[in-house]
Amino acid sequence: MLSPKKIEYFKGVVDARIAELEGTLEAAQRETRTDAARHADPADQAASEYERQAVIHKAAAARQMIRVLSQALERLRQGTFGECAACGGDIELKRLEAIPWASYCLKCQGAREQGQTPT
Repeated sequence: MLSPKKIEYFKGVVDARIAELEGTLEAAQRETRTDAARHADPADQAASEYERQAVIHKAAAARQMIRVLSQALERLRQGTFGECAACGGDIELKRLEAIPWASYCLKCQGAREQGQTPT
């Protein structure tokens, strides 16, 4: 069980990460709008399209991470943050410090990565 001080710490970490990712999304949207110009040279068009696709991928990754972080915030609100979604045990504090949005303890995460059903 996490102390109220630790819970507040993790809430701050998750909130800060969400704010950072929202900034990334805003920058990607600005970049996409300003890079809409067409180039006469096919090489310039190809480079521009490559950059556009990279920005789109970055934005999609940011949106996905915001969803994961929002789920962590919900677990904080519900009082289940730090509890493994598979076995119900505690997620190791060092794991939460490294990956505050972790939903599984090390044992269950390892089982998931190996295609096994965590217990």
